[in-house]
Amino acid sequence: MCDHNFLNGFLVKLGVPEFIARHRVAETGLDKIIDAVNHEINEFGISTVEMFYDHRTEEMCCILEAPNQEAIKNYYIDVGLVCGYVAPIERIDTKIGERSERLRAIGELAARLAHDLRNPLSVIKNTVEIMESKPVLRIEEKIIYYGRLRRAIDRIVHQIEDVLDFVRPAQMNFEKRLLNDAINLALEKIVRPDDIQIILPTNFVYCVCDQAKLEIVLANLIMNAIQAINGKGQIRITIHDTPNDVLIQVSDTGSGIPENILPKIFEPLFTTKQIGTGLGLASCKKIIEQHGGLISVTSKEGYGTTFSIILPKQCTAQKIKSLVASN
Repeated sequence: MCDHNFLNGFLVKLGVPEFIARHRVAETGLDKIIDAVNHEINEFGISTVEMFYDHRTEEMCCILEAPNQEAIKNYYIDVGLVCGYVAPIERIDTKIGERSERLRAIGELAARLAHDLRNPLSVIKNTVEIMESKPVLRIEEKIIYYGRLRRAIDRIVHQIEDVLDFVRPAQMNFEKRLLNDAINLALEKIVRPDDIQIILPTNFVYCVCDQAKLEIVLANLIMNAIQAINGKGQIRITIHDTPNDVLIQVSDTGSGIPENILPKIFEPLFTTKQIGTGLGLASCKKIIEQHGGLISVTSKEGYGTTFSIILPKQCTAQKIKSLVASN
């Protein structure tokens, strides 16, 4: 014996079309129809979703799942009803706008990425052509040309990693780590100009975190600070330890962020740079939220900017599971 609820669920999963049917039914015949619906297992493949009855006009409207209109008519003949009207129901997708916006964003990201990759690829192409045109390269020329190639490749890698960090599903690896190590490893990935002083924290603090992901955040914030300073200045990184949380701050003495731009800087695809995907800070925000933390920024034009990260020091197994699942 087939279970009625199981069959209905199975038909919904298969995407069976929905129809609306209307007939005139005397009140004395309602019990028969309700009984038929409650035992609705038949060869016509019909499943009644909803029924509406107007006692004044003695009209009944039914919403049904069925393979086609003919099956509905045959079904009602079988139960002793004349079907006066049958029409398919067109589903309205309420998520069209959301999907359109997502597709628009993906299109904009693809266009921006293509634009940003064109320049380093041109550098690589031109440099290789120059090297091929010279049968013998002096050591000084090799240093210059290989330097150009390396910088162009690093730029491409950075652009692609920005996109991947933002769009790919996060695989978080939470462990108790020394935050100072994450800072030092982030600094190893960055070319630091000689005239920019970076002041590191003097205290040592442990925190349950994904160190690799935290390195991405710190490297991004430090690179942004270097670009904001534009030549000469100071970057200070501090760690404030509290019983339950850790506060990490990255401050610079750069030009600051204009007040009208400040609320937008964590938005995906927003950037004021000529080169960049606009995903760096959006990815940072996503990573920190996956840690159950918060990231914020304060800035004053002409005086510099401070990014603040609050991380919970402990992350239980259950909390880690829920954080990963929600992202």
